[in-house]
Amino acid sequence: MEEKKGQEYYAQFDIKRYAHWTLRVNENQAYLGRAIIWLKREGDMQRLSSLTEEERKELWDKVLPEYEAALQELFKPDHMNYTWLGNLFHEHKGHGHMHLIPRYVSPREFEGMVFTDENWGHHYKIGEKKDVPLEVVFAMRDAFRKHIR
Repeated sequence: MEEKKGQEYYAQFDIKRYAHWTLRVNENQAYLGRAIIWLKREGDMQRLSSLTEEERKELWDKVLPEYEAALQELFKPDHMNYTWLGNLFHEHKGHGHMHLIPRYVSPREFEGMVFTDENWGHHYKIGEKKDVPLEVVFAMRDAFRKHIR
């Protein structure tokens, strides 16, 4: 059984905290620059359609554009996938969050590692993992922080 990780664990991956959202680099970097936007409002089974006007405005006008601009500067993705899942009820009871999955036609290098999107042109694979040391994930977090103030 997988150990449940709390918010204190995930906080180490935070890129930026907004009024309604927290932007974090995903510890699973199977797709270079993969990130999560976590809704700060408490609650279970939060649907994308249930966001308040303030939450939507901040997400669309601030969080996504800042992430995408930094991502473009850092890695120049060829495409983006966005998912609002909420399936892991045993972990977060459907709490509102969005996965940001950059997609690449060709390999990219970061911190001496080569990242290849083996599924380019097809659906990304949710459970796919790449063995990326935490030091590299933290370097990525810090690179995003430099571009997002």
